[in-house]
Amino acid sequence: MKISELKKDVIGKIRKRFEVKERSGGHVYYELWYDAKKIGETHHSHGSGGKEIPDDILQKIKRQLNLNNIQQLHDLKNCPMSEDDYLNLLKENHVIGD
Repeated sequence: MKISELKKDVIGKIRKRFEVKERSGGHVYYELWYDAKKIGETHHSHGSGGKEIPDDILQKIKRQLNLNNIQQLHDLKNCPMSEDDYLNLLKENHVIGD
């Protein structure tokens, strides 16, 4: 996955259902909020948008987004997982309430 895909396809999709606060510093940070509760935060470097994200960093992003496995991160990017599916996953994992 590339940085540009993370920003456009993953974070862009999440924005449809969740509030995403973006801030910049040494990295670009995304805070995910649902019903006025912060439920996660992830970030990436300011590097080139076309740069591939290393597997170890993808694993960290997966954890930070409260996903169960790396395939779910790719499913968010490639659309098999919708923003509603992500919301339901967070409820199943008890990250957010009903």
